[in-house]
Amino acid sequence: MPRDKGATVQDPRLSDRVYSSAGDNLGPVPRSRVMRRRVAVFSGVFLVCALASLAYTFVRPAVYLGTARVQVTPQLKSAVNDVAAQQDSNQAFLVEMQVFSSRPLLEKVAARLKDRGQAIDAGAGDPVAALQNMLTVNPVGGTNVVQIEAQSPQRERVAPVVNTVIDVYREEQARAGEAASTKMLADLREETRVMDTQVAERRKAVEAFRLRSNIVSAERDENQVLARLKGMGTSLATANEREATADGKLRAVEQAVAEGRLAQLSKDNPTVAGMEQRLSQWREEWRALERQFTPNYLGMDPDARALKMRIDSLEQQLEVERGKAQQNAVAVAREELNGARAASRRLQQQLNEDKQSVQGFSRSFADFKTMQDELDGLEKLRQTARQKLLTLEASEATRKPWVQVVELATTPESAWRPLYARDAAISVVASLLLAFLAVWFVEFFNREEVVAGPSTVIIPQQWVQNPYQDPSGRLAHGGAGGAGAAALLQHGPDGMAPHALPMPARPLPRELTGAEVRQLLASAAPEVQPMLACLLCGLSPAELEALRAGDVDTAAQTLAVPGGSKRVLTLPGALAQALRPARAPAEAPLFAGSHGDKLQLDDIQAVVTSSAHDAHLDLPHEITPETLRHTFIAHLVRQGLRFSELNRLAGRLSAEALNALAALAPPSDRVSLAAVDAMLPGVRDWAGSTASTETSTEV
Repeated sequence: MPRDKGATVQDPRLSDRVYSSAGDNLGPVPRSRVMRRRVAVFSGVFLVCALASLAYTFVRPAVYLGTARVQVTPQLKSAVNDVAAQQDSNQAFLVEMQVFSSRPLLEKVAARLKDRGQAIDAGAGDPVAALQNMLTVNPVGGTNVVQIEAQSPQRERVAPVVNTVIDVYREEQARAGEAASTKMLADLREETRVMDTQVAERRKAVEAFRLRSNIVSAERDENQVLARLKGMGTSLATANEREATADGKLRAVEQAVAEGRLAQLSKDNPTVAGMEQRLSQWREEWRALERQFTPNYLGMDPDARALKMRIDSLEQQLEVERGKAQQNAVAVAREELNGARAASRRLQQQLNEDKQSVQGFSRSFADFKTMQDELDGLEKLRQTARQKLLTLEASEATRKPWVQVVELATTPESAWRPLYARDAAISVVASLLLAFLAVWFVEFFNREEVVAGPSTVIIPQQWVQNPYQDPSGRLAHGGAGGAGAAALLQHGPDGMAPHALPMPARPLPRELTGAEVRQLLASAAPEVQPMLACLLCGLSPAELEALRAGDVDTAAQTLAVPGGSKRVLTLPGALAQALRPARAPAEAPLFAGSHGDKLQLDDIQAVVTSSAHDAHLDLPHEITPETLRHTFIAHLVRQGLRFSELNRLAGRLSAEALNALAALAPPSDRVSLAAVDAMLPGVRDWAGSTASTETSTEV
């Protein structure tokens, strides 16, 4: 655009020169008045601040510091090294730190310094208070070392004050430690003497009680009354056991007699045993004769008749003897039971008679045991006191307080504070910063107002390449402009660098409703319905081209999707049967093109567009394969499915697509894959109607 030769442009923020609209340099702008004001403000503020801060820095008097370190080991109150002793030692160390700055100690320090001619100049004030202001006592962490510091404007005074404090403290600690050790030993000896007296008196009382109560020994079983009671209890238990055994035996004998089990009762009777043996022998002889001769012959043979008579007679005698044996066994068992019962009654009666005396002895024995336990406790206390006394006497030297000087104070060579060089540098730097701040503050209220010119819009010509436009003529970020739109560049009010106008975000594809999905599948040709159903199950056109007949498992009703987003989808039975034709080889393409050749992207687009027109959908030219796939993905996202599990059904998605889909997700918590409906209702209805139609056809 041509410029007006007579117009000028001036921006004091960019340059101090004037240019014409054609770019001619018209010369510098006069700046002497502004610069003089700036120099005057800067110089005045800097000089005032620098002089004031430097004067304050160098007017302050020098303070000298004397430092010494002392290791303090307080006197131990116990010779035993346990946790309580360590805690006492820590508390004693903290107390000793307070002793360094205490008034009694500092009074002696002031007197000694006065004797040496180094008295503290406190004017009309208290020299002890002056010493307390000079001294600082700090512990060194983790140790028993104390750091003593003295501050004074007089360089020669700090070291003598610190060293004198250490000397006086050492002397006082040695004197106090000797007195404390002597008192501790005396107290412990008195305690041991008192414990010996109490133990002797208690032992006499225990012995007198033992003699009055007829207690032989401290062991319970060794006393006569208790031993007799224990023996009677044991005898009573044995008698009760014998009584129970006799009663059981009597019952067993009576039961055997009642049941006719005579052999068990008479087996120990020698007479019965002999008769049974002879009877058994004669019976064997009779059975031998019966095997050799007939009964008629045996009846006529006198020896046989005599043998038979002997057997009958012996059986009668054996029966009588067995009856006697039963009566004898019952009588013996009853006699044994009566004897056991009598013994138990006698023992129980005797035990009841001795119970009162045993109870009295038990009370006396319990009192004796209590007195014995108290005596044992006193003896333990006495033994402990004696051990403490022995240990204290043996460790008397090691328990005394110990002071070791780690580092004595020396006369300082330089001042501790202030650091004149550092403070002077800080003063100069601070003055410079304040001077610059003052100049900015003055110029802030004295700057001239600059009127912003109108914004300039540059429309690039057709031969100028737009950096926001790709070679195809489309905007890089998409939008409503189309191929003929150009990016606009806008100048700011300061005439500086241009700024690109923001481009609108790419919109989401169209999403079909449930009724549109049902209408699309119902109006499509039967041979293309499986392809549309696959797109509505989340497959992309590239995945449709790569599908083979072997990817369909009609038995399991699944579809294995190949490619970079491999996954296995569960299909309705009717869709699985419709996808794989009968006798189709596993490597054959699942879908073919319009002329029976390989399926192309244009074929898929043509099938979707033609089906949309046949279904009389609104704006059918906007319906693409991506529209069907987006409808399935939006169905999953609206149910709250986790974005991390979305690729298991819809395949891999870009970050830009996920960001766009986030607007469809509900505000509630995300759910897992098992909690969502992984099939569009329209696809499920179409599969159900297809299965019903096939069933009706077969019928």
